[in-house]
Amino acid sequence: MKKNILVILFLTVYFFALGYKIIHQPTPFYDWDESLYVQTGKEMIEQNKFLMPVWQGNYWLDKPPLIPLIYGAIARLSFSIPPEISTRILSLIIAITVLVLVYVFYQRVIKNAWLSTLVTAIIAFTPLFLQRAQTVNLDIFVLLGWLGYMVFFDSFLGGLFFLFICVMSKSLIGFYPVAITGSFYLWQFLTKKIRRDELGKILKKMAIQSAIMFTWFILMILVFGKQFWVQHIIESHFRRVTSSIEFHFGERIFYITQAIDQMGYFFWLSIIGGIIVFLKLLKNKFSEKDALIGFYLLPWFIFLNLTKTKIFWYFLPAIPQFAFLAVFWIKQIKIKPIMVFFGLSLLIILLYQSFVKQNVLATTYSKPESYYYLSLYAKDRCPSLNVLMDNKSRESFATLEKMGLLITTTKWWGNHPSMVYYFGKRINFYYEKTNFDNLFHDRKGCFVVEKNDLSNYSVKDKQLSVKQYEDYFLIKK
Repeated sequence: MKKNILVILFLTVYFFALGYKIIHQPTPFYDWDESLYVQTGKEMIEQNKFLMPVWQGNYWLDKPPLIPLIYGAIARLSFSIPPEISTRILSLIIAITVLVLVYVFYQRVIKNAWLSTLVTAIIAFTPLFLQRAQTVNLDIFVLLGWLGYMVFFDSFLGGLFFLFICVMSKSLIGFYPVAITGSFYLWQFLTKKIRRDELGKILKKMAIQSAIMFTWFILMILVFGKQFWVQHIIESHFRRVTSSIEFHFGERIFYITQAIDQMGYFFWLSIIGGIIVFLKLLKNKFSEKDALIGFYLLPWFIFLNLTKTKIFWYFLPAIPQFAFLAVFWIKQIKIKPIMVFFGLSLLIILLYQSFVKQNVLATTYSKPESYYYLSLYAKDRCPSLNVLMDNKSRESFATLEKMGLLITTTKWWGNHPSMVYYFGKRINFYYEKTNFDNLFHDRKGCFVVEKNDLSNYSVKDKQLSVKQYEDYFLIKK
């Protein structure tokens, strides 16, 4: 306990500082992740549909059910606490748990409480991790599962629990720790580091854990058939690797640029650290088990750079990899005053980036927008909403559709899916003006258009009620 007091103090201050910020600076759920996961979880509970997330009454087969269900339950059970606070506090608790696992995981190699705490702090103050620690998301759960599986690898039930978390958060990608550890022990067997019976025991344990998790996929195929296979396996996994689907374009070095932007100076220091560790490994001055820990998340970063779909938050699980390498090389310095000098230098860099460049305690990730106010106003005045996408979005979606870069659920969300959560009732999003026009002229109801489209509708008609929210207009017939 005493030797870990530094990391305990850091995590305590970190939790209460961010917790205070979440409670005293509540903001609406942002698009996309927050509104998607809370709304789908809310619908799962309300409609007693627990097999998959549910969006406006339809099963959303892209994602497993665990994370929406957890956030939906927290939002429902928070009673007088606004869901914008309760769900984000949960994310912060998960983030703290991840940081504890990070400390335990890398301490096995670093064996220096001060340097392991520094690794933990670098991760904690990386902009992307900070954002995920304060918002509703599934990525933080994936990292929790990946690290927890390794920390509790020797325990069958412990490993199974964390494998359940990462698979039920991110589906097939959740099997990452099984693939990495399985490959590692197979390599150890081939290089005669372990016996056949040792390998068999390890692989048997992982095979049983994986088989238990694969029963969910079998059940989903039996229930949803081809629809699940297409949406969950083909579109949500293979097409994201092989195509830049939807609007997730980016240059070839997109994730390297993300690493530089997110890690700052620590990215370049991690390159130095990686070279040092690799050379020590070649000279047999670094054990293979330590190398498994030291490079555990590197394959994920390499894989990201091979994918065609570019999404910045996919970089989150790679953050600990760069933080570890940015610090570990300091341990190789045998002269204590010099080692302390470099350690303190990294701490100064970290504090400068966090509190001068980022101003972490003042950074917010959403704010009340015009569509938020419109949704709240319409909630008690409209049975449903019909929303026409703006002209630019209509053209963009039409282009992507011609290129074959849309998937089944692309047009479910509109530009602002948080409108569905705050409106609380059915919203129909229209991507073609003709269909919207026909509906507008033939039926009564509530319609939402943007400023550039307003002239196409008879808003001067006395039978129409028009309410403006900046560039958005709510028209009630």
